[in-house]
Amino acid sequence: MITHETSLSMIEHSYTRTNVDIDLLVKLKLPPLNQSVMRISELLRDENVSTKKLANVVGFDPILAVRLLKLANSSLYARQKAATSIQQAIEAIGLKSLYDIVMLGAMADGFAKEIGNMVYGRIVWEHSIAVGLLSREISNIIGLRGTEEAFLCGLLHDIGKILLLRGEPQLFESFIDITSEIEMLEGEEKVFGLTHAEIGAYVTHKWELPEVVCGVIMHHHNPSRATISTVMTNVVNAADLIANINGYGIRVEDENEIFRSESVAFLNLNKLQINTAWENIQGSLLEVLSTFR
Repeated sequence: MITHETSLSMIEHSYTRTNVDIDLLVKLKLPPLNQSVMRISELLRDENVSTKKLANVVGFDPILAVRLLKLANSSLYARQKAATSIQQAIEAIGLKSLYDIVMLGAMADGFAKEIGNMVYGRIVWEHSIAVGLLSREISNIIGLRGTEEAFLCGLLHDIGKILLLRGEPQLFESFIDITSEIEMLEGEEKVFGLTHAEIGAYVTHKWELPEVVCGVIMHHHNPSRATISTVMTNVVNAADLIANINGYGIRVEDENEIFRSESVAFLNLNKLQINTAWENIQGSLLEVLSTFR
């Protein structure tokens, strides 16, 4: 049986058929992480870390502090009482959400050029945020346990596209108007030797992100091939489709694709749940997009 590790190994040994420098993409890094963000990531490995200690570190990063306070007081967390200090903001959103915000910031800052100055970069960024929020919402709707990685999996599912936009923008944009998902993946493999999903999975594996995240990225277009986190892979696949149908994505999907989706059937999602998931993220989506421009 081909495992997730085997798949990554196959990518590593496929340089002879690859027309893009994967080593260079790995070296691009996800951030650059500044010292305060690195320290926060380190502290968050300790489940018993105090919010006071985290607040002290966040305080050394004015941009992160402003983002944190803005989101803590947004509709994303719907607090009855406004958070007026960094510590209150951390207590309001929780440690997992703090990590999500740190990763959002790392993405926004690390790929600022692609997100801010490239049309397709901005589209992929907005799509990724929508898929991240939808993944978390769908996980809650179906009562999925252990969904801490849902937002991160959705946020990073198309990281391969952003990497290709940075490394080979003209080649990537040459076939970006392809409307068929199958033709898109075949086109990527023909042009680059690998699909954006394979590139994203391999690079995030080299960045030492959680294996569940790498696995979802690898198979988010083909959940039936997933060997780990099968349910989460289907969640992200469904979220990806819903975002595209609602205009958040490079490809515009026909809403009838919902009824043909294997992931929607696998998760037993009905039309009401799908509409509810989309409606529930609207306030959060606008808040996050305005915070991470």
